[in-house]
Amino acid sequence: MSFDLLKERRAQVVRNNRGGVVALDCNKASAAGSVSQRACTFCGSRVVLYPIADALHLVHGPVGCAAYTWDIRGALSSGPELHRISCSTDMREREVVFGGEQRLEASLRRLIAQHAPRAAFVYGTCIVGVIGDDVPAVCKRVEADVGIPVIPCWPRASVAPSATATTPPVAPC
Repeated sequence: MSFDLLKERRAQVVRNNRGGVVALDCNKASAAGSVSQRACTFCGSRVVLYPIADALHLVHGPVGCAAYTWDIRGALSSGPELHRISCSTDMREREVVFGGEQRLEASLRRLIAQHAPRAAFVYGTCIVGVIGDDVPAVCKRVEADVGIPVIPCWPRASVAPSATATTPPVAPC
């Protein structure tokens, strides 16, 4: 099978390493693209955590973000298939302007009641980091009520309002 590489990515991709040591062009801006070095933070979290098959994976953001990463990494399962469902809060203009925390909480509660997962991951997209939704606070509140771990994975550059000087910030996934 043959495929062409973008000229800008040639020094960042290795097809075969038959000659020993390979010098890659690292820590430099690459050409944007699907699951490339330049993919968004939430995308990386979802790719890594996706194989946890008995957990709910909820993308808090526009539906396009969920579609972009849905089933991005094939994962085998010996039982649960919950990870195959792509769930999104489907944020729209109203939530972007006025905040999406209510929609996130309602979505989490409905999906947890419907699917009974062993845990839930909430992926905050770039827009959530920009508008400042307090994803960790919503996750903590829902976790206390439903009795399963509800783990926030949110953009590294954002600071949730619940992460104050007196409390350690929630570690991003």
